[in-house]
Amino acid sequence: MINYFKYFLILAVVISCKKEQEVQEIKKDSSIVKSKTINENPRDQVQHLFIANGGSILYLKNGEIKGQARFDTDGDFITELMKTETYGHYTDYDDYLIDKKNKDTIFFFNDFGKIDEGWSILKGISIENPMQVVSYKSPKNPNPSQTETISETRLIILSPETKTFADENSEEAEAYFTAMDDWNFYSLELNESFEKLGVKTHYMKKRFLGLDLPNHKSITIDTKSKINGYNALAFLYKKGRMPIIVSLIFSDNDLDEVKEYLN
Repeated sequence: MINYFKYFLILAVVISCKKEQEVQEIKKDSSIVKSKTINENPRDQVQHLFIANGGSILYLKNGEIKGQARFDTDGDFITELMKTETYGHYTDYDDYLIDKKNKDTIFFFNDFGKIDEGWSILKGISIENPMQVVSYKSPKNPNPSQTETISETRLIILSPETKTFADENSEEAEAYFTAMDDWNFYSLELNESFEKLGVKTHYMKKRFLGLDLPNHKSITIDTKSKINGYNALAFLYKKGRMPIIVSLIFSDNDLDEVKEYLN
């Protein structure tokens, strides 16, 4: 009788352990499924999003184009827009895209690096300011000696290249000295204007600009290349946010946009 009881007790423990193991496996599988569902966010598939009164157009990272006229953009509209029929494909470039079917070229920026009206997402990045930096070159292996990293809110003014001339009275030399005089005047005015807004200035002399972003991310910008298709001379960087392009001539900037970005 005692041996029978011991056998029954061992059997009960084994069954209990097996059920516990099954429960743990189910919980583990459930967490995997849940995690997979979170990763399948339709927003992650979007490369560009254009919104206008006439409708919305999605440019997906796989090259597909989806869209619908007079589409309601309230709530989780991207998920609904993803369900619409694919009607075209496109090829992506730095500052524009080309519709493969009708060969239309669609630009992202104007001649001064400002994002054209209607773009809500560009290159997978949500647009918060029309002067937001979106398109830039990033070196594969930036030289640390040629990189300046900014971690605090700053007005960043790019210092022009210093040149010397054998003949300082030459036409080329005179043009350079005139440009330098203009740069000195406008950069000083820009510096003083942003100081009144409580923003310090960093004069950048090196080629590569490193910036800290949220979630321990960082970007490196080659300032000698075009940024948003434009030869930028100054940026405004608020700690933790993508920088915006600033005109060297203070009066050419939209002060309301600047203040909104800083808030």
